[in-house]
Amino acid sequence: MSIHRRSTQRSGTSWVVRWRDPRPREKSFRTKLEAERFERTIRHQLDSGTYRDPGQGRVRFGEWAERWWHTVQASDRAANTKVQYESILRRHVLPAVTTGGTELFTPGLGDRRLVRLQRIDLEEWLAALSVAGRGASTIRTARTIAGMVLESAAKSGVIRANPLLGVRMTRRAGSNARKALTPEQVEQLAEMIGDGRPGYRELVLLLGYGGLRPNEAFALRRRHFGDDGSVLVVEGLVEVRGHLVWTDGKTHRSRTVALPPSIAADLHRHLARNVGAEHDALVFTTTHGQPVRLRNFRRLLSEIVHGAGLPPWVTPYTLRHTCASLLARQGVHPTVAADILGHDPAVYLRTYAHLYPEDRVLAAAALDAARPATVTVHDPAAPFGTARTRSARGESAGTLPPGAK
Repeated sequence: MSIHRRSTQRSGTSWVVRWRDPRPREKSFRTKLEAERFERTIRHQLDSGTYRDPGQGRVRFGEWAERWWHTVQASDRAANTKVQYESILRRHVLPAVTTGGTELFTPGLGDRRLVRLQRIDLEEWLAALSVAGRGASTIRTARTIAGMVLESAAKSGVIRANPLLGVRMTRRAGSNARKALTPEQVEQLAEMIGDGRPGYRELVLLLGYGGLRPNEAFALRRRHFGDDGSVLVVEGLVEVRGHLVWTDGKTHRSRTVALPPSIAADLHRHLARNVGAEHDALVFTTTHGQPVRLRNFRRLLSEIVHGAGLPPWVTPYTLRHTCASLLARQGVHPTVAADILGHDPAVYLRTYAHLYPEDRVLAAAALDAARPATVTVHDPAAPFGTARTRSARGESAGTLPPGAK
């Protein structure tokens, strides 16, 4: 490092600090004292390993998020995950949070300088999302995305540490249990949506009784259906910025689902009547023969639900949750249910544990059955160490002399 005096006819005399990081850098000051103070600061940072390019102090969250997003696009994350991340980043992370006109205004993270973001700023942002009525899942994903952007900046030396580390979300009162329809409601919805729309009745039944993700069902082709009533799930069809993209599914692995015989029969009738003979013919299409898009199917489902008087919270994924609920009610083991739904068993149990309350009762009964029928109790206060037996469940069983069995 070095300090140099610079004189120009236009700006007069200034003092320039020059250093490498490893590129050549320089910064000008009006006085030598300011230059020396800055030089000492930079030298200390270089020696202690805490140096950061002073120019990076101007980098804003949105600018760094744009650089980070290119790495997400190039990653092997599922396409629908990328779609979700892009939407939440654009709608909930970068812009300001407002509700009720001017009653609440919390700046978004997009225009904030990274080096000036503090823990309290992020806590206020998360609180504003909650007050604005954003769902718990949306807030959780927004926090995850913001954390990844900040962690990338921290590991790249733009900021010293990720200020979001340790910030917890406030738990909302009430149950997080997934909502599900009754079988009667599934049948009602299937009949109404299938009126004049070939294949839509079978699509709803497949989602409600087969547990497929909507994008998995949209991607099914004739060759994926077996004569034994099974369906092979190998890919998904998602919409990315208006374009349909074929993916290898959320879990990046295929699975075979054994369909209920009545559902398999309905689907095979649909294949015979409405689907082309080609092996790659799509099983579910619009009335114009185009692939089904999730946003259009969601809109149609909402219209049918409103007209049928069904619960307003019904979405395409509600049918998948309904399948999970029916599996639990029929006593299907969680591991088998997780395999049908294409879940990791641990994720499935964490998501749907509330559907298996009887397992806790069975576990308690099993432990109770493991206890011995009677136990021997030694009373040190009694003469000669009198021993007696009692029922393991608290009922007296008489008194025995010492050493008796």
